[in-house]
Amino acid sequence: MKVGENVISIYNMGLKREKTKEIGKEEFATLIETYKVSLYRVAKGILRNEYDVEDSVSESVLKAFKNLNKLKDKNNFKAWIMRILVNECYSILNKKKRVDLQDDMGVYDITYEDNHNGDMIDYINKLDKDSRVILTLFYYEDMSIKSISEVLEISNGTVKSRLSRSKEKLKKLLENSEWGVYNE
Repeated sequence: MKVGENVISIYNMGLKREKTKEIGKEEFATLIETYKVSLYRVAKGILRNEYDVEDSVSESVLKAFKNLNKLKDKNNFKAWIMRILVNECYSILNKKKRVDLQDDMGVYDITYEDNHNGDMIDYINKLDKDSRVILTLFYYEDMSIKSISEVLEISNGTVKSRLSRSKEKLKKLLENSEWGVYNE
């Protein structure tokens, strides 16, 4: 299944909604199409399990669609839907903890449609969840410190320190790899 097929199918299930002041359903579909790979990438960074990733993205799109009236400014759509997605991912993780399932999901592997940075992604995938998320949002989603702080609901200073620590962890991985020397 291609990334986002479930997302678009949820939209096409015949959900009826009047146009909001800011975003109509056609524009919503266009925005989802634009960000579906980003949503998938962030969910994969948090959840690892393909089924959970698809579920979280689909649920997030559905929640966003149902709550379009709560979006104050359509220019904040990406940060808004990312926040919904992150909350959904953490909700799934919390449910799994309560059920106390064993983590047998195997090695974390992220697949991007545009995988020209495949080697770097392999190293990012070796980092802890917080580091993966912060590096993905900053470098692959080109989100600002402020946007990341809104999405993760942490202060700008915390984003900066996590980003710095994550870059250090990645640097150490690269120094110990076959690449040998880390080049900034």
